[in-house]
Amino acid sequence: MCRAVQITLLLIAVLLYSIGLILFLNTGSALNFDLWATVIISYLFLGIAELLMIITATLPGKILSWLGAVIAYILLGYSIEAYLTIKLCLAAAFFILNGLYLFWPANSIAGSAALVLFAIFQHPSHLLGETMLTSPIPQIDGPSEITFVAVLFVVMLSVSFIRALQDKLKAAQETVSHLDVTIDRLSEFNQDLQRYARTADEEAITRERNRISREIHDISGYIFTNIIALMDAAISMGGRDPAALAELHTTVRVQAKEGLQETRRALRELRASDTHRERGIAAIYKIKSVFERVTGIQVSIEAGNMPPSFGDEIDMAVYRVVQEALTNAMRHGRASHVWVQFWIVDDHLELSVQDDGLGAKDIVKGIGLSGMEERIKHLGGTIKAGNAPEGGFKVLVHIPLGAGRYGKN
Repeated sequence: MCRAVQITLLLIAVLLYSIGLILFLNTGSALNFDLWATVIISYLFLGIAELLMIITATLPGKILSWLGAVIAYILLGYSIEAYLTIKLCLAAAFFILNGLYLFWPANSIAGSAALVLFAIFQHPSHLLGETMLTSPIPQIDGPSEITFVAVLFVVMLSVSFIRALQDKLKAAQETVSHLDVTIDRLSEFNQDLQRYARTADEEAITRERNRISREIHDISGYIFTNIIALMDAAISMGGRDPAALAELHTTVRVQAKEGLQETRRALRELRASDTHRERGIAAIYKIKSVFERVTGIQVSIEAGNMPPSFGDEIDMAVYRVVQEALTNAMRHGRASHVWVQFWIVDDHLELSVQDDGLGAKDIVKGIGLSGMEERIKHLGGTIKAGNAPEGGFKVLVHIPLGAGRYGKN
């Protein structure tokens, strides 16, 4: 329940209690002094019991304060049984507090019990076989008593219903809070998984490149060592043995040819390993695949006239923008679908990432958005982020594809 509603109901209860006191003070002349003093004491007892019902947090404390309030009200009913208006104000205030500060369904059960007791003790003097201690006062009639019970019944049900809604709203808020924490953790896990997948690929490529580099080193070292030894032998022979010298030259040629073939093979493997590293649009599709698998959010990519790669610098900036936008779509937007579009217009790359989520009430530049702006600004581009007119959140990026950047590897 909204705190404003709770405060309003509490103020209404205080107002009803005050109205009952004012009405009693205005009609108290009908009672003798001793009975008037008894009513005042019961009134104070009722107020203290209701105050304790508000401030007591434990269940036993609330039960005791509730019993005290019921007893105080019955004593008042014994003393001023004919004053229905006063008792109605006091009883309504009691039922408001009963509904607000007892949990559902305890408030309805306790309220029903109190209503039965209040109805029974409308005429305690007759119930107990006693005579009135005051001078004869006109008795309230049956329809008025029915109205009395009906009004209190409606008040009890209304406030109990409001309290039930409060409990459900609180449970829903706790669920939403738990879901927010879960989504934040999933977002962090998703980012970690994406980083791991990319790092694992890069580490595998690095290991392969290192292996090939060692192989090239071993091949070239072995071949060139042999060639140097053979050439030294040829030099030391001079021209004394043309046949042996020709054989040395042939051997050198064979060694050089084998070395060239081995080196070319290793270089082809090195080039192949470099080709397998995702960059450009391939890296975007890779992050799309991981993101969809982890979150269940659909991602649609329109590459337009985008080439396979813009070079490492632009590729990395585009990758980070898409990664951050996807993360925000899940964490903050609660999106179910994200659209990523690329298009080159007048030597400028236009990147648009839009989701169908909740959008943002306020655009706060956190670490993610600030990081995107820094990357794009470094490339001479611009970035705009905000709510889309058709709903959801949209990130729009413009990057100039100037000389020295476009196609740079």
